Amino acid sequence: MKKTIVYYYSRKGNNRFLSEKIAVELNCDIEEIRPRLNAFPLILMGASAGIWKLKDPPGNYDRVILCGPVFVGKLITPLKHFLTKYGKCISRLVFVTCCGSGFEQKNEKYGHGHVFNRVRDILGDKCVHCEAFPISLVIPEEIKKNPDSVIKTRLNEENFRGEFKSRFEQLITALDS
Repeated sequence: MKKTIVYYYSRKGNNRFLSEKIAVELNCDIEEIRPRLNAFPLILMGASAGIWKLKDPPGNYDRVILCGPVFVGKLITPLKHFLTKYGKCISRLVFVTCCGSGFEQKNEKYGHGHVFNRVRDILGDKCVHCEAFPISLVIPEEIKKNPDSVIKTRLNEENFRGEFKSRFEQLITALDS
């Protein structure tokens, strides 16, 4: 059995970037989760036609890293379908998100803490770790107060530094041990 795979869903590219970084650092497989109906307004409302079958199922791995966005404090349908469809064959899951909610807001109405709780509700003890990477960690101070800065900021090699990179390196160290 192979050790680790990263599955991801990414609408704007931030979670794809993060997933690719994780896969490179851990030298593991990576696969995109593709919704059958990729209409964002419907995904946001919770409507879905499911996800396409994976090329490499999670049962072939000791550990699954699931990476995807948090929208308005919700576990979005492509990720929810992945967990409900493949949850029984997952041994250990690590959930990772590049999200808009900061650490201070994680338990507020639109915070990522609600999604972490939902993932744990679905998988129970199989969910061994959840990690958030707020996009605000890469936003320059001079534009952080601009309400559109979180929505418009994209992860890239140039802004992958500082506290964001430090937290990423801590995650990789924890996953590598």
